[in-house]
Amino acid sequence: MKPRVLLAWEAGAGRGHVVTLKTVAAALGDGFVYDAALCRMDYVAELQPLCEMVFPAARLRYDAARREGPVRTATWGEFLGDSGFRDPAFLARQVGWWKAALTARRSDLVIADYAPCAMLAAQSLGIPTVITGTGYGIVAEGLTEFPLFLPEYGQRLYDEAEMVQTINTALEPLGVPRLGVLPDIYRRSQELVRTLDILDPYNGLRTQRLLPPVADVAAEYGGEGDEVFCYFSTTELADADVLDAICSLGLPTRAYCPGLDNDHASRLVAAGVRLENGPVPVDLIARRSRLMVHSGQHGILSLGLAAGVPQVAIPQHLEHLYHARRCEGQGCAHVVTISERAAPSVRQVIRDRYDDTAFHQAAQDVANRIRPQFAVTPGALIRERIGGLVT
Repeated sequence: MKPRVLLAWEAGAGRGHVVTLKTVAAALGDGFVYDAALCRMDYVAELQPLCEMVFPAARLRYDAARREGPVRTATWGEFLGDSGFRDPAFLARQVGWWKAALTARRSDLVIADYAPCAMLAAQSLGIPTVITGTGYGIVAEGLTEFPLFLPEYGQRLYDEAEMVQTINTALEPLGVPRLGVLPDIYRRSQELVRTLDILDPYNGLRTQRLLPPVADVAAEYGGEGDEVFCYFSTTELADADVLDAICSLGLPTRAYCPGLDNDHASRLVAAGVRLENGPVPVDLIARRSRLMVHSGQHGILSLGLAAGVPQVAIPQHLEHLYHARRCEGQGCAHVVTISERAAPSVRQVIRDRYDDTAFHQAAQDVANRIRPQFAVTPGALIRERIGGLVT
């Protein structure tokens, strides 16, 4: 009988989470039976061909009600605190749901992308767990607390030791082993960290080699085209200033915006934007584009880095900001902050960077440095790390 694998996704919104889980299942092949429990069903079609069953998962819901003024979610522990890990009743329900799902599907292995409660449920059942995703969401092993991500956001609202006590009290009746420190939530049997060294908050602290990002790599370097390529994956264009800036660029512009509503789509088309109905092949993006504009999502940012195309990022949250800042430090990306997000400012940044020769050269230089990291064949490493966990 084939071992059963549960692909678990519990928090987040982007397509990249589903694509990451899909790459793991595809690499492992048909020696396993796959189920998927997903917090969002928007991209379910990508996993259905590989799975016996795909179903909605118990979902973590980020609540920033306590965040006022400059107080931001400074660490991953703060994110967990804002997502229900200070609420014992919620935690018990959440982990109990995952425990019931694992039992019902007779799962032998869990592959978790942004799925801490699924991981805790697996710990309670003694099921081996593999954590995957970007480096930002996968704390290095052996840390006693979650570190700060960005120096300008250093205020913490929650005490991690108090959160550990809350979690232990809530989950011990469910058989979850006690946590010693908050990062113990992410105890795992194996890890598949999909990122570049320049994007990894824990660079130098990992005990295992990074796997390349889940991003396509262009055959040739780009940046010599004449188009601005825009990728907005969720609700970015609900910001009137961002929408106005894109519509008034006065530059050849192409966009892929999955989930875009009809009104915003009509506005873009009327402004002369070439609106794509599906993902654009990376070789075409590289060949056509002079500049990429997006929110700083890890996948599209990595795609642009490998292609040598300079980028403008308009971050929606601190994860976007962190990754975009790391690229800005390399000279190949420009970050538009919230305070700068008026239409005239955004428009001028894009126009200036479109013609910035030094900016374009920096993107080419970074591509030369990081391309070898994409040369790793991830499938072989995935099979090597996971193959011995179940028989």
